[in-house]
Amino acid sequence: MAYRDDSADAIEAVTAEGTLRAELGPRIVKLTVASRTLHIVDEMATLIEHRRKDKRQSFKIAGRLITARDVPHEDFGIWLELPGGVRRIFGVEPVNLLEPEGLPALATLDRLAHRVRAHLGAYARDIRRAFEIGRGLDKVLVADRGDRFLVYARRLFRDRARLVLEVHDDGCIVIHDAGRRQELTVRSRFGITVIGDFIRFAAPDGRDLGRVAIPWIAPEDRLELARRIGQLVDAEPVGIAVAYP
Repeated sequence: MAYRDDSADAIEAVTAEGTLRAELGPRIVKLTVASRTLHIVDEMATLIEHRRKDKRQSFKIAGRLITARDVPHEDFGIWLELPGGVRRIFGVEPVNLLEPEGLPALATLDRLAHRVRAHLGAYARDIRRAFEIGRGLDKVLVADRGDRFLVYARRLFRDRARLVLEVHDDGCIVIHDAGRRQELTVRSRFGITVIGDFIRFAAPDGRDLGRVAIPWIAPEDRLELARRIGQLVDAEPVGIAVAYP
């Protein structure tokens, strides 16, 4: 169960790794679960792995600090914008929802995540909300700026995800691939399909306009990402077609 200690301004939630405790102050956020602690104080974020001798990593918050929920797994993560991309510096998974305590535990995690997101809102700057898709290091981050999505995906042997796609609500799609920038326009959800590891963008007559590789996530997660993109460029209910190479 979650509780709030008004004197300490703390809230707890049960996760798959144990109890996650969030302590919220005027200039500090402290998140602790299992053998990990994340301190956010002013413009510094410090991740501590509690071992026989603590291991610390400190990051200057020069870019955006973004809180995200997983779709559809309900994970909770915190991402930091660094030179060359974004890195997930902290995250937890919910209790298995099939367990008897699964849904009550998820409700407490929802409340905790909401409070942490509100507390860190200024660090997110122009990002209204964010969601992540996938598992482990291979998660994709989608940051919503209101008029566009910024999609970040990790490449093999990289510790951070880089910007691979911008999706504007007017149908403008910008693909970033190894330093190259391709711009195209898709105004219909039917112009967005999934082919293998790729999300494909097509013209009304079926011509291939461009593709972006989103590897390392499950096929159903790639379909969900394509569906979200379709929702942004087309106000009608979204249905994604699946094509096979």
